[in-house]
Amino acid sequence: MIMVMAVKVDPKNTSHHDIRPDILGSDSVTVDKTLSSNKSHQAQIKRRKPPLVLRWLRFSFRVQSLVSSRWAGWHLFKLWFTSPKHPEPKREQHWREDAQFISIPHLYGPIATYKWGNSQNTILLLHGWSGRGPQMGAFVAPLLERGYQVIAFDAPGHGRTPGTTSSVFKMSDALHAVIKEVGPINAVIAHSFGCILLAYALKHTDFKTDKAICISSPTTPLFLVDRFCSFMRINDKVKQHFMRYTEAKFNNDVWDKLSADKNVQGMSLPALIIHDEDDHDVPCQLGQQLAEAWPDSHLHLTKGLGHRRILRNKHVIQAVTDFLD
Repeated sequence: MIMVMAVKVDPKNTSHHDIRPDILGSDSVTVDKTLSSNKSHQAQIKRRKPPLVLRWLRFSFRVQSLVSSRWAGWHLFKLWFTSPKHPEPKREQHWREDAQFISIPHLYGPIATYKWGNSQNTILLLHGWSGRGPQMGAFVAPLLERGYQVIAFDAPGHGRTPGTTSSVFKMSDALHAVIKEVGPINAVIAHSFGCILLAYALKHTDFKTDKAICISSPTTPLFLVDRFCSFMRINDKVKQHFMRYTEAKFNNDVWDKLSADKNVQGMSLPALIIHDEDDHDVPCQLGQQLAEAWPDSHLHLTKGLGHRRILRNKHVIQAVTDFLD
């Protein structure tokens, strides 16, 4: 059963400091008209040149593809699994400092883990690609107020966990190490790529939980590959070599095995699927597809929050805590 709910952003609570360029889909800054009633914002929108590093990468792949599409595909493969680490905003620093820090030994290096509260009912926060556990810290206080204990961790190659590369399979191994340390998980709140990890773990491992919340979720990694190649201006020959390298490392069925919409088919686990209509990184249609594939799911649509600010919106947090109760 799919239920659709909608929430709009209050323009009075929207700051221009939250407006960022869509790094995956455009070289320009875009702002939805619902984000602000201030007309001056529209005047501030103008096309920007891509960052220098992006222009250099595009040029580099163009040259490599002229020399050897196989060589360019190999370098794309290496780049794809490189996990970038971004500066920690002050709000995340505060959320992190409020947590008990736990370092969990693991093959990939100690897993930076964060614990808030102390309860038998545990909620796990799963961040997305290039994210960090405390990135989802806005959920912590409301969950503590309702008597939950909250756990988050930095996946391999992310945040304070060492490494420069990552994958769903590494992240899944880390997830199980964390569960072994902290105990059973009552519910999971996952964001973006973390939703692909959650669906994979539920289908292909012995991971168990009672409820799932997926926010801004892709459905298939093939969408991410297509989007990334388009963004990097990679031609089809290079893309095909990249896919062959990936299949050689993780088997030919890797794309199906990591497709969230396929992994949740027939699943009896109750789920809340939240997606913003103005998400330019992961289009809203993918969240709708995930909800259609997940039998016992509720679809909650928002507007004007994009891909990341949705994690800090009070209406979204309220919807999540109500679903958990």
